[in-house]
Amino acid sequence: MFSTGSNNINMEKAVLKTLIYADIFDYPLTVFEIHKWLIGRKANLRQVESALGRLVKSSKLKVQNGHYFLSGRESLPLKRLRRERQSKEYLKKAQLIAQFLKIIPTIKLVGISGGLALNNTSKTDDIDLFVITSKKRLWISRLLILSLLSLTGQRRKAIYSKRQAAGKLCLNTILEEDCLEQSNKDIYLAHEVLQMKALWQRNDISSKYLLDNDWVFKFLPNWISDARLTIKDLRLTRKNYKSKIINHKSLFDYVENLAKWWQLKIMQQPKGMERIAEGALYFHPKDYRLTVLQEYNLQLKKL
Repeated sequence: MFSTGSNNINMEKAVLKTLIYADIFDYPLTVFEIHKWLIGRKANLRQVESALGRLVKSSKLKVQNGHYFLSGRESLPLKRLRRERQSKEYLKKAQLIAQFLKIIPTIKLVGISGGLALNNTSKTDDIDLFVITSKKRLWISRLLILSLLSLTGQRRKAIYSKRQAAGKLCLNTILEEDCLEQSNKDIYLAHEVLQMKALWQRNDISSKYLLDNDWVFKFLPNWISDARLTIKDLRLTRKNYKSKIINHKSLFDYVENLAKWWQLKIMQQPKGMERIAEGALYFHPKDYRLTVLQEYNLQLKKL
């Protein structure tokens, strides 16, 4: 058995890991957020509060207006406030555009990911869209989505400068309903999965997305939200979805293949921004995953 002292040290390390990760994104956290996003350790709120008290007393952390951050990062609470204001404006735009996308019957979910999902976006950021489509309808859906974004003047193009891309919508991730599991399993993807915020969905597909990626709870075991159902409920959702997915050839399959061929021809060779997998397409003008993981692991060595 671990002594109380060892437990306290382990809890403090978990809290520090959580704040170190958030610090990479210039994002101070409240005690409730630290509890929710606590990395690698199951704990109750009182345990988190006690650890925070000890860390503040030892000057490893600072607290301002209810927000905790690493020492030397006193500018973060004000930055978070500014970004929250900007995020409200961008969220309204994303919600409006998402409603237009409802006319596409092959789309199962439209959500936002990245900083906007946590109200942590600046004026120069773009808006990351996350989309789930019907099986074998990814390329048709993508074509229709990009067409609608172009018609509304809100599509973020790869050639755009940072100033031109500000506030535009980027189709960041698009997955088919039977290809929801993320192949990379790390703390960065765990956050991305759980941070995704659905703007609208059909047939509660977000629950299946969580179930297919339930590995994330090994990294973030404390995570809870209204959308997190019991494993039993989630498994029932998966069973229902399997029965709804119909396999048969139709004219749309040929249209899908044509749409895929044409778009791949336009893309030519991936430029480091596209990652194409079976039933999944990732478009990242700047893929921060490896950079974030490297910085996070570097900071952990200093603990």
